[in-house]
Parts: sequence; structure tokens; C-alpha cells
Amino acid sequence: GQFGRFTITKDISAGGVACVVGDDLSPETTLDLQIDLPDGEKPIGCLGKVVRSKELEAGKYEVGICFLDLTGGERARLNKYINETIDQD
Repeated sequence: GQFGRFTITKDISAGGVACVVGDDLSPETTLDLQIDLPDGEKPIGCLGKVVRSKELEAGKYEVGICFLDLTGGERARLNKYINETIDQD
């Protein structure tokens, strides 16, 4: 079946993402990710691997996920979004 969750993204780069989730995900867990950027284009789909997990409080965990299979175009789009966001600060 289809399984989906929305997360709170704390930090994102072209190499990976740190986000807050409701489950303690073990390192090495492979995830099917959809990254929805507010740029009007379709979400970026890729695989990610959990590289760290830290409990913040009961039922909330900060996990670090590295992207495994972003295409060059997807990575460029993500970099463009990040750079534009940084420039606005």
C-alpha cells in the first residue's frame, strides 16, 4: 500500500536532509522520499538512507538522511532552490 508522512525539515542540502519525524528510524533504513519544493514543479522523488537518529522528546526524533539517487537535474534544482532561499536571508 501507499504510506506517506509529512515531516518538519530542519536543514536540507543537495546531499541530504535533517528532519523531525514521529518514529525512531534506525540508521541504514532506506526510505522512498518525495521532496516538495515551493517552486511550482512536481516533487523530487528519490531514495534516502538514514544516517543518524536522535530522540528530541517523547515521540519526536531528528533524523539525518542522505540522498542516494538524485539525478543531476534534480540535484541542480535543489541547489538552485537552496541558493535562492539563502540569498533572501
